[in-house]
Amino acid sequence: MPATLSELFATQFQLCNIGSGQLVGVIAEHGQKLDYVDAAVAGARSVGASAVVLTASSLSNPTLPGLEHKAGPDVPALLAAAGECDMVIDVTVGGLIHSDVRTRITGAGRRMLFVAEPSDVLERLIGTAEIRRRVEAGRDLLKAGKQLRVTSAGGTDFVADISSDDLPITCQWGFVDEPGRWDHWPSGFIACFPTDGSVNGTIVLQPGDALIPWQRYVQQPVELTIEKGFVRKIEGDGIDAANLRDYLSTWGDEAVYATSHMGWGVHPAASWSAFEVYNPRTLYGQELRSVEGNFMWSTGSNRFANRETPAHLDIPMRGCTIAVDDTVVVRDGALTL
Repeated sequence: MPATLSELFATQFQLCNIGSGQLVGVIAEHGQKLDYVDAAVAGARSVGASAVVLTASSLSNPTLPGLEHKAGPDVPALLAAAGECDMVIDVTVGGLIHSDVRTRITGAGRRMLFVAEPSDVLERLIGTAEIRRRVEAGRDLLKAGKQLRVTSAGGTDFVADISSDDLPITCQWGFVDEPGRWDHWPSGFIACFPTDGSVNGTIVLQPGDALIPWQRYVQQPVELTIEKGFVRKIEGDGIDAANLRDYLSTWGDEAVYATSHMGWGVHPAASWSAFEVYNPRTLYGQELRSVEGNFMWSTGSNRFANRETPAHLDIPMRGCTIAVDDTVVVRDGALTL
């Protein structure tokens, strides 16, 4: 029998070493995802912890230009309350992944976990020690590396500089058991932010690759030319190329064309078919990001380059070969690490 959402939160809190005498803060948006809010509170209480719900009204980002997004006066109060918590659960609709709210909470040493997927996805893809081992192995390889190269039979071939001693790396294994750590449940994903402006080459999207947050699969090939870290050409005869050109140009912002983080998935239970099995509008898309052996890259926001834009695309791709210097970590879509 599937676990209830409250039981899943209780299991998650145990993974995060949350228990008696500790306080969990649940950040939510007014009137949104109330079942997650209630389940998080119940889960915290079931492991002996206490919980407070922090409800805001100004956190969601726009998905198209025209509505200016600014943090409201409720955010300072929210941050002050979150600072009193041992762990923060983010169940906002869009998530605080690229928000200053997130960085200020984790920067103060608080743990933070974003939760967005349906309950059966959360149960099927809950974090494990093996997923963490795979992510940490990828992290160590990236830290020691100088160059990331990605190729594919479809024509993808680009390089990125990852030689910085301070290379920003995102490690996601689906739970937070360390101070100052952020993660996303579910996850099994490792990524880095290459030296800004260093990505050069060609990325060719193939049918079956995914476009997030559009929550759909690519239908026709799209060829993107990357020069000095920016998408300079989007070529293709199908609707995907046309929509990408239209969407990015609509913002009137050079930052939307920038490459951001890139990496690969390691979760053995994650499936490419998620957008077919579920109503894609109920999914945040984390399962596609985490598929074992994928290559995922993104456009837009990069806080390490002081670049902010709400026009952020994540694009998981199948069948790629990923090499860090001379070490192949994914070959033709199969994880080797």
